[in-house]
Amino acid sequence: MSGTQAVVVLVEDHLITLNRVVGLIRRRNFPVQTLSVGPTGMPGVSRLTIMMQSDHAAAERAVQHLQKVVGVHDAAVIPQGDTVARELALVKLRPSAEQYAELLDVVQLYHATLVDESLDAVVLELTGSEAFVLSCLRALERFEIVEIARGGAVAMESGTAELRFGAQPQLEAGAR
Repeated sequence: MSGTQAVVVLVEDHLITLNRVVGLIRRRNFPVQTLSVGPTGMPGVSRLTIMMQSDHAAAERAVQHLQKVVGVHDAAVIPQGDTVARELALVKLRPSAEQYAELLDVVQLYHATLVDESLDAVVLELTGSEAFVLSCLRALERFEIVEIARGGAVAMESGTAELRFGAQPQLEAGAR
């Protein structure tokens, strides 16, 4: 079954490790939609989330390649039906004075947050699935979008399930 697959990679918190992972992704020509990296609860370890447009078997092959990279602690595919993924977008708009009330209605409808406001521009924060963010961006087009900054999706398993890696990384005592 083809679709969007979430691959999570735990990597050493060094630029060279990230460079190796991105180099592998580039060389293998993985069908990456988004790539996001951030800290974890473990010191010295970052979490890389790769959203891929592929079937589960291709994502598993990508995980096998990623696990061989020096500096990668582990990698795993989140089962497609169990994935909760969210994307962040900041949108700078230049609405006219007449459009401002209408803009606030759109902001409320999409549960966006007004994070910056000046005399001639506003900045909104959107959070949601990729489809939700795209829908909101379409609704905002009539307010003169000046700039858009979108972050890659982050994902984890829904419910109480925990992502199982092949060889669980060792946590410091008391970190759980």
